Amino acid sequence: MSRASGRHNHPRTNTDPEAATGEQAQIGASRRTQGVPSPIPGGRPHLSNAPAVRQQVPTPITRPEVYGVNAHGVEPGSHTNRERAAAERGAPEPMVSLDYAQPGDPVAPVPVYLVETGGGGQVLRSSSARSLLLSAAGGEAVLLCGVDPRRVEVLVLNESTSSDIRFGSTKADTETGTVALLPWPGNSYLKLKTQDELWAISADSGTPKISVIQVFEVAG
Repeated sequence: MSRASGRHNHPRTNTDPEAATGEQAQIGASRRTQGVPSPIPGGRPHLSNAPAVRQQVPTPITRPEVYGVNAHGVEPGSHTNRERAAAERGAPEPMVSLDYAQPGDPVAPVPVYLVETGGGGQVLRSSSARSLLLSAAGGEAVLLCGVDPRRVEVLVLNESTSSDIRFGSTKADTETGTVALLPWPGNSYLKLKTQDELWAISADSGTPKISVIQVFEVAG
């Protein structure tokens, strides 16, 4: 008979410490209640871990609910629409400095003449010439020409070879001598663009003669 077959012929011993009695309780029983002395002579009390106590998850303190722009953890500095728009745009671009150019010399004005169109009326230019003998200084001034809107210019020439002539736009100023001078050595006409009166008188005791030409423009 083999060793294996001999082992199976013996009945199995119950090792349950709760069901074992007498000698069975003293043969290798390992499952014991904590704190119960070991049944083995000289054995130490069975050591085991203390029963674990399940800890409950602590409930956090409820934070007040925030509405509006401060909800969901909005960072400071972005509470208003202007601050949020500035944060989305980012840093401003550097400004480009424009060089200031000094103004140049002013442009010389160009004279503009108003003329009639090709289909308009024609302008007729005419003249009136005469010569007058003037009074000596201290006398009465002579009227060379009156007021005429049609007149374009007046040409005057001192025909004397020794006496100067005074001329002006008013009789009183001309007779007092506080007007312009037309000297006798002149040998060409003096052109005056005026439509007002023109008076003349001798600048000394002589009685010079003066030539007057009036130029007119008349619309046809």
